[in-house]
Amino acid sequence: MLNLVFCMNGAEKMNSAMSEEPDALSVVNQLRDLAADPLNRRAIVQDQGCLPGLILFLDHPNPQVVHSALLALRYLAECRVNREKMKSELGMMLSLQNVIQ
Repeated sequence: MLNLVFCMNGAEKMNSAMSEEPDALSVVNQLRDLAADPLNRRAIVQDQGCLPGLILFLDHPNPQVVHSALLALRYLAECRVNREKMKSELGMMLSLQNVIQ
């Protein structure tokens, strides 16, 4: 089962991690690894900090951070139940469009 304590603590770290690339990469890689497990996907999307944090990472200057966030989002979208929530999450579609451009 997903360690929700990590997500809540990870979300708090994300704001400060945005300026510290090694920390940002570590946090986003941990979220990606959690999202890789199908048993965690619904809980990650339902958590109030994880999905918004991943969306913030899409605007990160380090391409490795962006790539890892995209992989995590892809894993989360593999759970059909998550797709509508992800699509309606504030900033998701705009951030994805920015990555494409």
